Amino acid sequence: MAFEQPPVDYTKPLLSIVVTAYNVDGYIEEALESVLTQPYIDALRIIVVDDGSTDSTFAAVQAIVERDGGRHVQIIRQSNQGVSAARNAGIDAVRTPYVGFLDGDDIYRESFAREVVPLLADARWDMVEYNVEIIDDDSRKLEEIELVSASEGGECTLDPDAHLRFANRFHTFVWARVFRIDLFRDRQFPVGRHYEDMAIVPAIHLAAQNVYRVGKSLYGYRRRFGSITQRSAVSDMVDLRDIGLEALARCDGSASDKFWLTVFGKIFWRARHVCARVDRASFRRASDILRAMAGDYQAAVRSLAPRSDREVVELEAFDFAVRVDRSLHQVKGVAKMILRRRLDHHQRERRVDH
Repeated sequence: MAFEQPPVDYTKPLLSIVVTAYNVDGYIEEALESVLTQPYIDALRIIVVDDGSTDSTFAAVQAIVERDGGRHVQIIRQSNQGVSAARNAGIDAVRTPYVGFLDGDDIYRESFAREVVPLLADARWDMVEYNVEIIDDDSRKLEEIELVSASEGGECTLDPDAHLRFANRFHTFVWARVFRIDLFRDRQFPVGRHYEDMAIVPAIHLAAQNVYRVGKSLYGYRRRFGSITQRSAVSDMVDLRDIGLEALARCDGSASDKFWLTVFGKIFWRARHVCARVDRASFRRASDILRAMAGDYQAAVRSLAPRSDREVVELEAFDFAVRVDRSLHQVKGVAKMILRRRLDHHQRERRVDH
């Protein structure tokens, strides 16, 4: 006689969503509603960290907390310290076995919880990752970021080959995954930096034992003009060099060296991209930092050579590539300026309290 398995209890809190919010009063209600309208809502907790907003973001969240009766949503208010500090504050408040991240102007797609919560109820997976849709101001799909192809979905043991595949693809978006909270116990997002996901996700990936991969888009990342992903400055280059140095410092002659050298190569590629997009006055300084990063890599490779017989891939020549990329960026910039003037007339209105 076959025994039936007891039904899974999806009312037990399993997943906390840390929502970072700074001056997003035109978007935060949609972001929170995208969680509150999910199935298995009682398995979810929402921790909103208002990072010192000066608009009506806090009031909008407070109204939702009151309507929710505190059952699913809580709010933390802090002075403006940046997204990393906000995420760290949210992590400190997590009391569930899993955590995910939602930016205050983004959304979850309707099938997020239906796909993810049953996997978390098994308590088998260190991470669950999924694809991402880039959406416009009206939440319409523009394109897809594919972390998981249709043929790659399902369970995956994170052996050295799997870690290296991650390093080569380098999709470090923290909001494209949910994580076992224990993976953050000794790790924090670096406060005061951009590219914070690059600084922490590779180490988390290397610490994880397994992942369940969902070949569907479950997150909507909103593309907005003026975000940090569309501006570049010398400070971005400084941040990237720091992240690269931290990756190289993890090389110790062990089997993980190939992973960290590959991670550095991806950070260096990003720095090339950023260097091509700084303003004219900053270009020489940015180029100097890029050359310094190349020197960091060469020094690390030389120090590892006596301890390892593995082949090390050299960095590609980059000066000419950066200048070509810069020229193309300047041409595109003219076209974007014209487009922005048109789109400025169609930006989403701010929330207005009555």
